[in-house]
Amino acid sequence: MLLILDNRVTANDNLAFTKELMNTLDMYNIPYLNVNSVQEIDKSRIKGIIITGSSLKLSQLEKNGEFSDYGFNLYYLSILKVPVFGVCYGCQLLNILYGGKLIDNKKIICNDIDFYQFKNINHFFDHINNKTFRYCFSDLVVPSKKLDIGVFASIKVKNKILDCGFIFEKGRVFGSLFHPEFYPETTGAFYKNFYGFCKKYKA
Repeated sequence: MLLILDNRVTANDNLAFTKELMNTLDMYNIPYLNVNSVQEIDKSRIKGIIITGSSLKLSQLEKNGEFSDYGFNLYYLSILKVPVFGVCYGCQLLNILYGGKLIDNKKIICNDIDFYQFKNINHFFDHINNKTFRYCFSDLVVPSKKLDIGVFASIKVKNKILDCGFIFEKGRVFGSLFHPEFYPETTGAFYKNFYGFCKKYKA
């Protein structure tokens, strides 16, 4: 079972894509539990974590000291040592936790974009022929130079190369600024591959 850490501001948060995520997992018969606060769970059943997107602007939350309102993410990340995949906001959150920073791009990038380059880490891209993913973000991820943060994907926007897929902890913690769940019939297979990886993972 995957644990979804749901960061929607409202049930109809159209930048979180949480409904699309759950629909994608349902399509591939992947069991999951969706939470948006700290609650009692059967930790033995959780094989992996997905941190969702959000319309929240994390760079602004961090600046204003309001980030503590979403501490349930930190709680589950601290008690579960399983594979983690953070999507968009989730990726930005992981970057902060791993000592990085965010740069406000001012203008939101919300479009379908092909990879400029990518590596098929852990077979996450197996059986995915279409490498055009949906992006919807404005905070750019700048990883810490003190840690060995890997990059597995990048895009090119207005002749500028932007990293969009990150390995925060080798073999366990990953993040992307792209949304695999947006097109479940094609790119959504990413989660099927991620879940397969989670089931085989050994700490």
